[in-house]
Amino acid sequence: MKGYYLPEQPLDPIEETERDCAGIPVTRPRLSTASLAHIADRLIEAQKRLASESIYKIVDWIDAAARCWVDPSDSIRQEAEQLLPRITGDSPGMIKWALDDLFKHLTRPVLLQFLEAEIGDPSLLDHFRLKPKGIGFSRAFGPRLAVHILPGNIPGTSVFSLVCSLLAKSSNLAKVSQDEFLLPVLFARSLEKIRPDLSGSLAVLTWPNAQVDLTQTAFQKADLVIAYGGEETIKTLRAEIPPTTRAILHGHRLSLGVIARESISKESAEEAATDISLYDQRGCLSPHLYYVEEGGTASPVAFAQWLAQSLYVASYRLPKGITTSAEAAEIQQLRGAIPLKGGQVFPSPSGIDWTVLYDPDPHFSISPLARTIWIKPVRDLSDVPGHLEPLRPYLQAVGIAAPQARQSELIFSLAQAGVNRICPIGKMQKPPLTWHHDGRFRLLDLLRFVDWENT
Repeated sequence: MKGYYLPEQPLDPIEETERDCAGIPVTRPRLSTASLAHIADRLIEAQKRLASESIYKIVDWIDAAARCWVDPSDSIRQEAEQLLPRITGDSPGMIKWALDDLFKHLTRPVLLQFLEAEIGDPSLLDHFRLKPKGIGFSRAFGPRLAVHILPGNIPGTSVFSLVCSLLAKSSNLAKVSQDEFLLPVLFARSLEKIRPDLSGSLAVLTWPNAQVDLTQTAFQKADLVIAYGGEETIKTLRAEIPPTTRAILHGHRLSLGVIARESISKESAEEAATDISLYDQRGCLSPHLYYVEEGGTASPVAFAQWLAQSLYVASYRLPKGITTSAEAAEIQQLRGAIPLKGGQVFPSPSGIDWTVLYDPDPHFSISPLARTIWIKPVRDLSDVPGHLEPLRPYLQAVGIAAPQARQSELIFSLAQAGVNRICPIGKMQKPPLTWHHDGRFRLLDLLRFVDWENT
């Protein structure tokens, strides 16, 4: 199968190599700095066609592709459901849930709501518009070429990144993970099926991280670099981005949950189990732990027990994918160590399908993931921000279960602690398209505004 996407026209044929990926022979282009520069030049040329298109027509284009993806009989959707579990290690049930959730956010009404939330008037991308206040007119322009360094941990992140860039009327050169290249490739193919005349603005490729010369070539052609990765990856990439090239860098993030004493219940444990099970905790919105307030009619230990029971139920609804040997070793080590520190372990009946670690030490602990969750008691919810202080640069989302009367103070303190998104537990992995990833606008940050002062 073809493990990359290049439009048939106007790009020239390119030499391919073949490698095995989970037992599937996958072809990829044999790239040189010259060929990659040529691809980038053709993408920049193709952007002129995309830039001349109405934003509403671009929305319709993405909407039509998304509607194909939510149709179980669509051939590309079926190919994704068949191959993604083998390539990513996710369970077929998880892939099906992820695709349904991803593409229901890319329909016309949702995309228009997203555009209005980010820039107000979508036609700012088509014409100069009279400023509501001030002098003259303004128009928004996206980069000619955006280079994306995309992650492989969560399927939808790569698609959202490309969609935001297309809404900015930018051509896109995407470098995808060698372990999860398929979804962006199939998404590009689905767009080509709808509007082949616009699909020349997309290329999805991969090359080894060690081929720094290729990364440098891509960055030198880009007006904007959008990159996702861990701290070392971001540090390495930042050094290769030319000083005059804009960059949006999404590094390592941590999320957690907070349960008030009045909200400790089996129902809240069931909601927490959903947040833990989705994507097997591999996303930046996945909780690593729950702070559970003491002093209620039910204890934090009781919550840990209910959570273990709920994870059992969730394992049938959202089957777990493959656990790496490194994750398994760390989980087993923690299962043995926590009781020696005065804690309790609530494991799956067999294997390492899930693990709940009750630890009386309230300091934040990072989970080895793979459905392993810490439960930490706190005397009062007001203690939580203090435990988060060392993590301030890395905080992303907090799921909360608390009475309405106590939420305002809690939310304000979490926001001041550096948290970017606060939502009910059970909703952590289901952000709306309008959420601010890393606290930033997802489309507005891509745009350049031109002012025309005619008087």
